[in-house]
Amino acid sequence: MRRGTNLVAAAVTLACVVSLGACAQIPTSGPVRVGTEDVETQVDIAMLPQGPSLGADPNAIVLGFLGAAVAATTSPKEFQTAREFLTDEAVDTWDPEASVRVVREPPVPEPTETTAELGDADTVEIAVQATAIATLDSAGAYTEVGDPRKLDYRFTLTRAGGEWRISALDNGVLVPANLFANQYRATRLFFPAEGDIESLVPDLRWFPRQEWRRMAVEELLAGPPEWLQGATQSLVPEGTQLASPSISDTDDGEPVAVRLSEQISAVSADHRAVITEQISATLSEGAGRPVSVDLFSETNRLGVEETDVDLPATTAPAMALKDGRLYLIEDGRAVEHELPVDLSGIDPTALAVSPVTTPIVVRDGTDQIVSISSDGQSEPVPILQGPDLAAPSIDNLGTTWTSGGVGELKVYTTALEEFTVEPDWLKGRKVVSVSVAPEGSRIAIVSKTPTGTQVQVAGIVRDNQGTPVDLAKTPLAVGAPVGDVVEARWSGLTTLALLTRDDEGTSGVWTAGVGGSTGAGGQSRQLPGLTDVEQIAAGVTDEGILVVTKDGDLEHEETGVWQPVTEDVDLVAYPG
Repeated sequence: MRRGTNLVAAAVTLACVVSLGACAQIPTSGPVRVGTEDVETQVDIAMLPQGPSLGADPNAIVLGFLGAAVAATTSPKEFQTAREFLTDEAVDTWDPEASVRVVREPPVPEPTETTAELGDADTVEIAVQATAIATLDSAGAYTEVGDPRKLDYRFTLTRAGGEWRISALDNGVLVPANLFANQYRATRLFFPAEGDIESLVPDLRWFPRQEWRRMAVEELLAGPPEWLQGATQSLVPEGTQLASPSISDTDDGEPVAVRLSEQISAVSADHRAVITEQISATLSEGAGRPVSVDLFSETNRLGVEETDVDLPATTAPAMALKDGRLYLIEDGRAVEHELPVDLSGIDPTALAVSPVTTPIVVRDGTDQIVSISSDGQSEPVPILQGPDLAAPSIDNLGTTWTSGGVGELKVYTTALEEFTVEPDWLKGRKVVSVSVAPEGSRIAIVSKTPTGTQVQVAGIVRDNQGTPVDLAKTPLAVGAPVGDVVEARWSGLTTLALLTRDDEGTSGVWTAGVGGSTGAGGQSRQLPGLTDVEQIAAGVTDEGILVVTKDGDLEHEETGVWQPVTEDVDLVAYPG
């Protein structure tokens, strides 16, 4: 067997090993339910690619190249071995870092003539078919393909000096989904919020494991992505670059030295402290453990003051409406809330709880939202009206969000003022779900047209008083392959819980990554076990997703298993 074939066989074997490592522990007690645990596999396994063997036929050359290109992201030799399969001209033009296509199955060349059958031919074309399910750009941004489809890749091979080499090919690499998480490291970058530099907003990226620290810091220096423009900011002076081409981790817990160009020395003390925390949080996320940072301007270590920064988190328990009373969901059980409510005369169809204690609001039917916690009021107070209002969401400033007419959102502030937000990219779309992230800088929107639904996330642009005035001009698409979405809720720093419902009323619960999920392949995935869900609630918390079934059963996910909490529940919501 040729060495190139051995390499791909080893890659397939590795894929099986990595897949087995992602299995959750099997429960041995409790009700029979299907688990929902999403275990992230962070296995650093270096694959050592080998170059072409003498006399290898065109199929073996293409097969060996595909394996070497995939292995390059964990190999100290990077793409050197993959280039051995190319002609000198192709080496000069091929850009492996231009893009990454995540494919469903390992790409395999279509059978073609053997070297003997080719005779005196000097050129041959070989097709490789693969199903693309996601793309990764040069900045590490992951995008799922909404309609996975077969793609036909063509390699032109030329005989040079008696040996076949690839003379023409597309830029980028093809990575099988079951190897993706082993080759690329999920890393959250953190950017300061526009109105509060001590509030850090995450943006999930994927970088080759061999170079993830360097690339993560370089992308931090480049500033926020388009979908967070106006909601976050960069404190780094323009033109700042890495002064050292590598960032080395330490095994003894000592700070990691990050050496930047001299522009960083001009930054004010408070901004320098936040920049250091940005880098520390980003490197900690990628490493899966706390990483402290020493910041340098060229070779000079900079003094950095201590500062406290906040990451998004849901800090209060969920709340449920049951038998006309409010309950807190704590430690897997329902505890009656001390706030008395009077819901007589209204039809509660959705509940929203403020992250800052008040307000608590309820959607009355489908065309009115009322506050049930206003000071000095014993009865619900109407705050927003309109046809087909989405279930409300309340941000960290106490502003209530819902949908407006087609292409717009309605917001109601604590100053008792109503505003309309009309981003250009929502034109012609009907909003069916709105969910603001805990830090108040991001919003998840489900909208639909006659051709289908779409889940998008965008930064929230606010004025100096914190009033929402717009959304980022370019939203980020999330969960593109998931159809019939009716509700989206934040269920992690960069994860959404999605509720789907088909034409027959059958529901599904999914998790989708904002920038890819941290499981193998980065894809959205369905949580099996429940098909009769009426409502979901989620938060950036360890408590897991809550669901209310058609029969009023409240259940939550615990260590990968759906567990009952209480019965006869009407509505449930986490703060947010």
